[in-house]
Amino acid sequence: MNQNSHIPKPANLAQPDDWLYDRSVLGWILNPTLSKQLPFLYRIFGLYCKLYFNLTGKSYLKGGRGLFRFLSNIFYRLSPERYLEMKLSGYHVFLNPTDMRLFQVVNELASNDTDTRVLSKLLSEGDTFLDVGANHGSFAIVASKMVGANGFVLAVEPQPRLAKALEKSLTANALCKFQIHNLAVGDADGEIELIVPVGTSGAAGVFPEHSATHQHNTIKVALRRFDELVDWQKFTGKVLLKLDVEGSECAFLSGARKMITSLKPTLIVEVHPTSLKAAGATGDKLKQLLQELGYKRYAEIDDSDRSFPLEDLNTNTQRNVVMTMA
Repeated sequence: MNQNSHIPKPANLAQPDDWLYDRSVLGWILNPTLSKQLPFLYRIFGLYCKLYFNLTGKSYLKGGRGLFRFLSNIFYRLSPERYLEMKLSGYHVFLNPTDMRLFQVVNELASNDTDTRVLSKLLSEGDTFLDVGANHGSFAIVASKMVGANGFVLAVEPQPRLAKALEKSLTANALCKFQIHNLAVGDADGEIELIVPVGTSGAAGVFPEHSATHQHNTIKVALRRFDELVDWQKFTGKVLLKLDVEGSECAFLSGARKMITSLKPTLIVEVHPTSLKAAGATGDKLKQLLQELGYKRYAEIDDSDRSFPLEDLNTNTQRNVVMTMA
């Protein structure tokens, strides 16, 4: 999801991608087994990380943003169609080389201390996993092995470069059938303008107050209602839905009402007060819609065995939670 709940935030965050330059995200690049897989330009970045962290003892990489953009722009000009390719413990992934969020993707897949751990408790052989707002697809990649040959993974990602990277990753990893939809999902059919911050693709969305606060690009993408987008009546096993759409949660849920009320999926959702406010919504509105759809309980993603009444959910704190109807 956009920000791992276990990652400490640097003081005085000024940019939406500041959290990506924390040692807790970049620490894996100090591992020679992983860093040696990177192309030469990215190994330069890794060397800077090692020297800075070891010499200063600080946890925030000062100057990292400028160096990464400089090196990744050179790489893109030399190889505009190339993806970074890495083999991790059990996974073979493809990454967008100009997106700083690639470092968090490796962090998520190379470490057991991430939000993807919860999938082992929620998915079984033959189940269906839906990754809405997939980004590079860390959750979808992990799920594609867990659900086995009889399971199914469906990912939705509106950014073309990331959708292509995820297609490559799932082709290399999935034990199950899968689909990738390169579009946005909401409560209407049509076309929208997607705002993609230059610093990190994870904050991309349709609401300027959230996604256009710093340097950004815009692209036009198709918009569909989920209920009409896929043949959800054929989903197999239990259904688990991960939803991370930067303020468009209420719109997605409204456009997926038939599927949700029929299949009753367990829901992993990011509670993000800032993006909800930018969308003109509130945490209370989101809770009310979830209750109307039948959700009754929630649990913190890193303590999913203990659940609480949904009406008690505090939506003023950004984090990922698991919601159930039982």
